[in-house]
Amino acid sequence: MSEMPAEKGQLESITDSKDAAGKRRLLAVLAHPDDESFGMGGTLARYAAEGVDVHIAIATDGVAGSVAGGYEYALKELAEVRRKELEAAVGVLGGKLHTLGYRDSGYIGDPANQHPDAFINSDFHEATGKVVALIRSIRPQVVVTHDETGGYYHPDHIHCWKITKEAFEAAGDPSRYPEIGPAPYQPARLYYTAFSNRMVKLFSFLMRLRGQDPKRAGRNKDIDWTRIGIEPRRLNARINYRKYWDVKVAAGAEHPSQGGGPSRSRMIPEPIQKRFMATETFIRAYPPVPDGYREYDLFAGLNLDAS
Repeated sequence: MSEMPAEKGQLESITDSKDAAGKRRLLAVLAHPDDESFGMGGTLARYAAEGVDVHIAIATDGVAGSVAGGYEYALKELAEVRRKELEAAVGVLGGKLHTLGYRDSGYIGDPANQHPDAFINSDFHEATGKVVALIRSIRPQVVVTHDETGGYYHPDHIHCWKITKEAFEAAGDPSRYPEIGPAPYQPARLYYTAFSNRMVKLFSFLMRLRGQDPKRAGRNKDIDWTRIGIEPRRLNARINYRKYWDVKVAAGAEHPSQGGGPSRSRMIPEPIQKRFMATETFIRAYPPVPDGYREYDLFAGLNLDAS
């Protein structure tokens, strides 16, 4: 690959990501402030603690989301509130923060969908290029983003999946985005965050026992738990983060405007969750593997000296 000079000031958020042979590097590209903590926070905390160079890129500012009780005052300055929460949470996890600078698009049918600055209305080529620039600068062996369903069909999550998948393919091609430096670089693996529909069925059952409707979940009652989750056979990677449970909890607590809670679900006692549910699951998108394939380390078997 031919060398391409980096454009001055192009990635001001990156200060110390020089390539080093044998160093494990991970880039997570996620949609909203809090996705890094409530979603794959245990995995990020574990790898950061184990010496991996963990980078977390957040696409939007979170302004279209609702706020937890007591934080109504924050609605007028929500972007700034959530930026500070995000910075604190990423610090707890041990990662390095990057932001793509888009406006939160809101959930399905939200008026925010129509905002001209909404992430889902962004120029696809430009948004993809921002992730290409991160990949070429950071040179991660592993890239992680949302899956094609966005977890619960959130438009921003799905758009994040689209641009990251495209950027993963484009980053190593010198004919694509030639104006973006440094040199083209192809990560070794691409993973999607995903969770089992068996767990969803359990939570749906518990919700019904509590007199709640699993088809109208979430703060805005707009999430249908009965149609989300992935077949377990498609979940290729399982990352145990029990040793880092408290770190994930602490990171989530840095998002109080989003109801940063102490655990994954208040329907199950936290000690039981910590013992039996401290695992985050992923689909390996590239290189592809057959259904039923299992691994327990996103970096397992990689030749780090060649990256």
